[in-house]
Amino acid sequence: MALEGLTDMKRREPDTQTPLLARLLQEVLALLEQQDQGTRGGDLVQALVQDAHRERASDIHLDPDSSGYRLQFRIDGVIVPVLSLPKDQGTRLVRSLKSLADLEPAAARVPRDGRAHVMLGDRSLGLRVATAPAVSGEKLAVRLLPHELFHLGLDELGLSPQDYALVCQSLQDARGMILLSGPTGSGKTTALYALLHELRDTGRSIVTIEDPVEYIIDGITQIQVQKRQGLTFAEGARGILRLDPDAILMGELREAESARVALDIADTGHLFLSSLHARDAVATISALRNFGLADFEIAASVDLIIAERLVRRLCRKCRRLERTDDWESRWLEQLGQPVPKECWHAVGCPECSRTGYRGRIGIFEVWRLNEEEADLILRHTDEHTLRRRLRKRGMSSLLEDDLAKVGEGVTTLAELRSVGGFGFYDAPGNRHDG
Repeated sequence: MALEGLTDMKRREPDTQTPLLARLLQEVLALLEQQDQGTRGGDLVQALVQDAHRERASDIHLDPDSSGYRLQFRIDGVIVPVLSLPKDQGTRLVRSLKSLADLEPAAARVPRDGRAHVMLGDRSLGLRVATAPAVSGEKLAVRLLPHELFHLGLDELGLSPQDYALVCQSLQDARGMILLSGPTGSGKTTALYALLHELRDTGRSIVTIEDPVEYIIDGITQIQVQKRQGLTFAEGARGILRLDPDAILMGELREAESARVALDIADTGHLFLSSLHARDAVATISALRNFGLADFEIAASVDLIIAERLVRRLCRKCRRLERTDDWESRWLEQLGQPVPKECWHAVGCPECSRTGYRGRIGIFEVWRLNEEEADLILRHTDEHTLRRRLRKRGMSSLLEDDLAKVGEGVTTLAELRSVGGFGFYDAPGNRHDG
């Protein structure tokens, strides 16, 4: 990518002014400076979580450095600096969070994780706390698990009308694997829960095996992985079959053993849902091959693949339709895409904390395998040939879905390029039969 293109992109970024993101935490820290003995570690955690939730942060990071700790929030997928804390304050905050999550208060020697809840008014907010030893101290990360995140409907994820209809149809008649794929933090778990909500109203018995169970859904039997007691994904999934389920969800395919169990379940005629890491729908087939599954097993068992990424939504208060920049034109030409005269751009206003964006939305690639494509998999067809075949039959790619959202003013080309990973798509003029 040309350096001047990157420079142009930076010029187009909205003017940002770092707002006071940790107002409540700073108030509690000020009390500590006054040696207020009534200030407890729990007050620090409560203030921090309230600040993060108010700013719509998905994660809290406490990163040790030579002078103390850096507090950062992940907001709409972007790490935002919040505060620099002296070592004693940062250490106290780390210990308080670890105590809340039932983790050893002493400095971690190996990575650990735990779970906790904090009350925000009359609502309970789930937290997933992870810690690990680093050179300068103990690193801690907290994932916020708001109830509303796991209560999204299938129609709220960002699927196009065509893809939404295809997924709904698959939930009705699929008898095999439905897999969600994407990198870490791409919305796979949220999408899986949306599928569960959709399935729950179909009169079917649904059982899940998860690590961890992020959100309780009434009407669905959910089983928590307990590795210390020998209840792994694989063992739990085997036992589920004796519960007479119609549909089974395994939180994630992480290794060859769980992939093998998933295949065995799908072969029994049950609907099976899970997720795994892959860069797009076709790469999901390669991931299954890497788990040791044979081509004939994959072709016979996989019914639907949904690949997903997350992009930031443009702030509707301040977005602006302007002339397409030179770097935008060159980038679209490199991708073999038409260049519009105007594009939507991020500006920045108080409503979006001057970032130009507010919230995130999914971009999707939905592939329901037909007999011809199953035959290509049987013949161990490579990824590039499979992608060309899918483009030829009109399946929308992640890139094309995002470009449609760019055209609608939902997101920007700068955001699409920051997501990256689209270099493996053929430009339209280069497509040919596989």
